[in-house]
Amino acid sequence: MGSPKFALQTLDILYYDKNFDIKLVVSAPDKKRSRGKVTPTPIKEYALGKGLDVITPYSVNTDEFVEELQKREIDFIIVVAFGQLIGKKLLDVYEDRIINLHPSLLPKYRGASPMQFSLLNGEKKTAATAMLIEKGMDSGDILIQSEVPIGDDEDYFDLEERLSQVGAEAIRDALLNFDKVYAERIKQNDEEATYCTKITKEMGKIDWNKSSDEIVNKVRAFVEYPVAFFTYQGKNMKVHKAKVLSGYEANPSYVYKANPKEGLIIGTGNGAIEIKTIQAPGKKAMASETFLLGNKIEEKKKLDE
Repeated sequence: MGSPKFALQTLDILYYDKNFDIKLVVSAPDKKRSRGKVTPTPIKEYALGKGLDVITPYSVNTDEFVEELQKREIDFIIVVAFGQLIGKKLLDVYEDRIINLHPSLLPKYRGASPMQFSLLNGEKKTAATAMLIEKGMDSGDILIQSEVPIGDDEDYFDLEERLSQVGAEAIRDALLNFDKVYAERIKQNDEEATYCTKITKEMGKIDWNKSSDEIVNKVRAFVEYPVAFFTYQGKNMKVHKAKVLSGYEANPSYVYKANPKEGLIIGTGNGAIEIKTIQAPGKKAMASETFLLGNKIEEKKKLDE
């Protein structure tokens, strides 16, 4: 069970391993994506290309769906970024046989957006965790937890790619050694649990009173969605890449530099950042130096002046 790109590595590694026979792939229904075109999820598209059976139910918590699984004599259900909660009916029938991949150092960052919040909060490490699903939110016992360092310059795309690979290997290893990892499974400490919320578009707005590190972390975390942004002359300017600079005084939203030679440097609550890649409404993202060849942002003023 999976839907987005993050789940592809797991499906791929299981498909090519002769120890496994994938009886069924379950994904989200097709929907309108870019430019109104109705397209399948990356997982459905991959599965169809490999000749695998695919279904896209609006709910996996029906008698019909459970009966469909039972007809196929399924041993394990693997869940990776599927997007639906697994209800009591499935949990009862496949007790301790539903394994989830969660990209965080559980019990930290339970919930829908652990990779983004790990970056947003400036964490230096995270993990790919293969865990049992139970009725709680990402609270099941841990089978395998593979720690991964987070590089200072890594953004969401970088982290997603690495964790999808490490996570795929963790799922494969949990299945191949299930009796052992199940016997040695680790119960999560609920008192240490933290939770992350669903990401909204408004969360991308840059607050220039924040520190340089906090602003750059927001850029790194939200580079896929919603993309960090600031407003200049009534237009929302998206920031795809930025870095912390030293040697500048705190002066929030003050434009220190804005020219093709020196780039775009803006003051923060404790110094300044350089915006490396910017995107104006209706335009492609580009290097700030290129953007400033044809677009003007006034220097020596605050953005809202």
